[in-house]
Amino acid sequence: MLTPNQRYHDRVASRYDDIYAKDPYWSYYRDVSWQDLKRSLPTDLALPVLDVGCGTGLYGLRLMRSGFRVVFSDLSRKMLDVAARNVRTQFPDRRAEAVQADITDLEPFDDRQFSLVVAQGDVLSFALEWQRAMSSVRRVLAPGGRAVLSVDSRFGGVDPFLKQNDLDGLEDFLRCGTGEWLADRPEERFPFHAFVPDELARCAGRAGLVLVRIIGKTLFDLRHGHCWLDDTASRRRLLALERRYGETAFALGRAHHLQATFALREDVGEGEDALREKKAARRGRRRKKGAG
Repeated sequence: MLTPNQRYHDRVASRYDDIYAKDPYWSYYRDVSWQDLKRSLPTDLALPVLDVGCGTGLYGLRLMRSGFRVVFSDLSRKMLDVAARNVRTQFPDRRAEAVQADITDLEPFDDRQFSLVVAQGDVLSFALEWQRAMSSVRRVLAPGGRAVLSVDSRFGGVDPFLKQNDLDGLEDFLRCGTGEWLADRPEERFPFHAFVPDELARCAGRAGLVLVRIIGKTLFDLRHGHCWLDDTASRRRLLALERRYGETAFALGRAHHLQATFALREDVGEGEDALREKKAARRGRRRKKGAG
């Protein structure tokens, strides 16, 4: 039996790209996502990369254009069919594997199979068990690899509550981060989780991953059209601002989405947060000795 998530994405798969093509903001949004993702691209092309929750394949196709062997994966069979068709159209002489799988259970794939795992489209936010999903990503990530995951941002998601004068709903949302994807059809509505950065870091730690970088995207809410997006020079300047300020507290608090990059704990040690905690504990012990 299909889940509400699957029913919704199966229904819109054939026109999904057209829905988002109506607003030039989403092309800009993908450029912001890609310019950060590029920082994590493997230098060794020996291992394949996984585009999980690939949708119609937009990011996986970009990875293929960069020379990578890409495995496309999605919970929605019809989304996966569109992605496979796009691969055949754009790369008639290349083959790419398409596998139906849920991010919470990447069972079709081997341990340490991928040098890069990409999950755009807020796949982790839509996972019913996002801690399990993070552990699943960790299992298939090869040593030295990176996982780049996009999620809904909690502080960026408050506007609907303000517009509806829903103070009770606002308090609940900020406390727990749980919302509902409001599809037109009630049977296609499903829960989502909006994250805060510290929560992502804790979730990663429990899965054996370390959060190595996080950005807010985008800095500027240019949805529904803006003249800057249609001007090449202005767009280039906007992308430069995203690069410069995307990791700041301003961006993490303002943006509607977060893009987090993770590494295996054994590849980067204990992580900066753990090291800071240990240093603080040592300073505390020194102060106690001095007081004695």
